[in-house]
Amino acid sequence: MTPNANIHESVAACRAGAERLAKTSPGALLGLIQRLKVDTLAAAETWGALGCEAKGLASTSPAASEEWLGGPVVVLRHLRSLGTTLAHLERTGAPLLKDSELKMRSGSAVAQVFPETFNDRLVLAGFKAEVWMEPELPLNEVRAHTATIWTDGETKPRVAAVLGAGNVSSIGAMDVLHKVFAERQACVLKLHPVNSYLGEIYSAAFAGLIEEGWLRMVAGGAEVGAALVHHEGVDTVHITGSKDVHDAIVWGPPEVREENRSAGTPDLKKEITSELGCVTPVILVPGDWSRRELDLQARNVATQVVNNASFNCNAAKVLVTARGWAQRGEFLAAVRAHLEQTPSRLPYYPGSEERYEHFESCAPNAERLGAPSEGHLPWLITTDLDCEDTGAHAFRNEAWCGVLAETALQADDPSDFLARATDFCNDVLFGTLSMSLVIDPRAKRQHRAAYEAAIRDLRYGSVVVNHWGALSFGLVATPWGAHPGHPLSDIQSGRGFVHNTRFFDRVQKAVVEGPFAPLIEPLWFTGHRGALGAGRALCSWEASPSLAKLGPISWHALRP
Repeated sequence: MTPNANIHESVAACRAGAERLAKTSPGALLGLIQRLKVDTLAAAETWGALGCEAKGLASTSPAASEEWLGGPVVVLRHLRSLGTTLAHLERTGAPLLKDSELKMRSGSAVAQVFPETFNDRLVLAGFKAEVWMEPELPLNEVRAHTATIWTDGETKPRVAAVLGAGNVSSIGAMDVLHKVFAERQACVLKLHPVNSYLGEIYSAAFAGLIEEGWLRMVAGGAEVGAALVHHEGVDTVHITGSKDVHDAIVWGPPEVREENRSAGTPDLKKEITSELGCVTPVILVPGDWSRRELDLQARNVATQVVNNASFNCNAAKVLVTARGWAQRGEFLAAVRAHLEQTPSRLPYYPGSEERYEHFESCAPNAERLGAPSEGHLPWLITTDLDCEDTGAHAFRNEAWCGVLAETALQADDPSDFLARATDFCNDVLFGTLSMSLVIDPRAKRQHRAAYEAAIRDLRYGSVVVNHWGALSFGLVATPWGAHPGHPLSDIQSGRGFVHNTRFFDRVQKAVVEGPFAPLIEPLWFTGHRGALGAGRALCSWEASPSLAKLGPISWHALRP
């Protein structure tokens, strides 16, 4: 446990740093961002190696690519995007937002934020991402509600307590980057006990932030977290974790929690933002898919379950299908086959076995898949859950282990299905963080109005079409967080957004759309043989993009 004295020292250092940060111009940060990129790139090999060791992955296996793509690669992308926005702010005094990027879509003001550069079009061909603003914000007022922390004059010095996540290595790092550069707050980051090894990596990669007094780190469990968030020198709190941990922080210990909640008297009287997980759905719009299309989308789903042993807040947990879809059985068989063939993973997160067994005991027709190594858990799938059983365990509880459920809805046609699936996800499943909607281009053309209505009406912070919801996390120009509107008393997936490198103030959701059947296998697909080499090459590219550096990425990405 970190002694309280260390918390006091850390907060005091950040208070002094916050005074300087509040007076720092965007341009004065560009040199620091360049240093952070250099130092992060230098730490990347250690970063990947320690992550693999902690999660029981062979450092040369395809699965090791997860520790690169979800670690230094995405952090370097975050730094690059922040640098572009801050340079524009310094040069023009205005937000980075072109007239050509703004439009109305289904009644909301929308800003296209990806691709940002020509190189982005080469690395992720066919993908685009939009940020949807709150419905009541007029199109001509979007700029006035963008980057206001940098354009509205003097900023009050603030210190944030950031409670880091224990699963993906980039989360704590990017929460800090958002707080420092998008919100101008110095940070005390509490490392999670599950991945406290990140302290060594962050100390090297973020030495520049530490020297400025804009970052300090403490380690320990719940007691340290409680002491930090309640410290009188801390102004705001951000947590990535579970709803239960959030409620313990906000409403107090068990003996007073419900009384405080009922009375509306939170134990924590500070601004708090949070990202708290989700029962993540994948809506599969019925269509007539080719064998390749069906197999590719089955692998897409399997990837969303397998990645990081399913310890992701955006891991696929409920497939929503149409009961009358002629290819439903074939698709589920393909998902089973891919899970069966995928090596099991170490359940490194505490409590995994108990959660797995409880899910299995509540799941009719549960099937264990694969031959797990010693100490591992097999993948598990349960199908044909009753969609009318709105209290089903799989619908209301984030499993946080390698399991997947499926439910089928009665629908007359794809338009009817899209409306019913939207209502089911919004009204039955727990959480509003992210989701995937899979639709082939033929069905999209034929049912365009129903598709646009679903994109408009789905109450998720990220809606990703044809691909994993984690893509919205990884693009970083897209805000990452729950759909807005949750009160503290019923927090669901949390409140507030991170990443958001254009610094929009009035965000409703991010919408990412990608090709249904890309010609090149996505690097994040489980078992991609070239993903590890591509991940290493992407680190160099994100640190300083150039056309010359695309060669190694392409060579690895195209490996059969």
